[in-house]
Order: sequence, then C-alpha cells, then structure tokens
Amino acid sequence: ARSTESFPTGDARPMIGVHDLELVDGVTSDEFEAFVSGPFSACFTKPVGGLVVKIQKCDRGRGVGDYCAVWSFDSVARRNAYFPGDGSPTASFADEVAAKLPPAWSRLWEMCDSVGFTDYVVMYATPEAESGVENLYGVHDLVLADGVGPTDFEKFVTGPFAEAWPEAVEGLGRAILVGERGERVGDYQNVFVFTPASLRDEFFPTPTTQSALFRDKVAPRIPAGIGDTIQNMTVREGFSDWAPIFASN
Repeated sequence: ARSTESFPTGDARPMIGVHDLELVDGVTSDEFEAFVSGPFSACFTKPVGGLVVKIQKCDRGRGVGDYCAVWSFDSVARRNAYFPGDGSPTASFADEVAAKLPPAWSRLWEMCDSVGFTDYVVMYATPEAESGVENLYGVHDLVLADGVGPTDFEKFVTGPFAEAWPEAVEGLGRAILVGERGERVGDYQNVFVFTPASLRDEFFPTPTTQSALFRDKVAPRIPAGIGDTIQNMTVREGFSDWAPIFASN
C-alpha cells in the first residue's frame, strides 16, 4: 500500500530489499525467534515512512534454517531517499523511520548482522492480500537462458504474464523481481506468494508434490503456457521458501 506521507519524486515502482542475516555470537535461534515474534512484531504493524521490514526463516530449499530481512519500500525513489548509492542511511531515514520505531528496532541489529543483500525492483506483482495476514514466499532465483535478452523477458513479464495472472488464485499470488543493487544485479526472482502462510503446505505438502486441493482448485485457473514460457526463457538456479516466524506455543 502506498504511504500517505510525502512521496519522493523519481521511480515509483515498488522495491524489495532482501538481506541475508547472521546471528551474532551468543545469540541462539530460540532467543532470536522469540524476539522476532515478540517485541519486534510491534515495529511494523503498518508502513513507517513508506517502509515495512519483516524477518523470515527458510524452511524449504536452499538455506534451510537461515534468516533474512525483507525491506519493502513503497518505491525505488523512497529507497534512494533513505539509502543513496553508497548504502549509508540518510538523515531522512533517521527522521522518517528509525526515530518513529520502538527500541526493538535497534535491538534487532544487536542480535544479527546483514551479511549480503540484493535490492529488487518489482516488475510485476498481483495485488496484496488483506492486511495483517502473514505470507510465505516461495522464491526461485532465475537467470536468463542463452539467447534471451532482458528487454524481451521484461516485455513478456509486464505484458502477457501480467495479463494472464492479474490477481491471486485461491490465495496464491505471484511476483517477478529484477536485481537493481547488491549481489544479483540484473538477475531475476520468480516469487510465489502464499496467503496465509499455511497455504503452501496445503497446496504443496512436499517440494515436489501437488495436493488434490491444488490440482482441483488452482491448476485449472492457471493460464496454459505461461509457466512454460518462463521456464523456456530462464534457468532456475535454486529456490528457498521463506516463512514468517510465529511465537512458540
């Protein structure tokens, strides 16, 4: 959702910054997850200065057990206003975001470090689901196949692909991202968005198993050929499913 605060001029496309996290010495996974699902959960109940930051944990695919911080900026221009080319936070970030957050924001960065990142421009995404529902993201890293250029791929994504999948199908949304800054500049991500997070297991009990619910309710509504075109134009380097961190029972 677009912030109601003053909007920076420039590129208005949404942006997702994905930061790989590493716990600092002495911080256990149990302690970190209790903090994320407890005090930190109060930091971004709504966008703050056009930004939402969530902590996710990989539970399938490459990097099981790893954590990441997902920075959702309402625009590339907003990211640029807060973090210009050298990546250092500006006074605007301090005033519009950091100063408005509870102490848990500072505590987060005492418990973990960012050890790598990519900022992705959102080329296409289905509309967000209702606010307050936690998503699970199935993230597939893509590079272009031999002979496929960025212009042709991006025209397909923003044209036929977007037209064929204009909204979530039974809670399954989609997004295609392109790296703009960081480790995967020029590479892509094909993201499956499950809302609520539990829907992933209902549709795909294992990474290679489709449920009867998926085959009956979702598959018939997916336009034929769209997935095949993505597969023909790209090479998948691997996938990771990033789940929200819930409080332990």
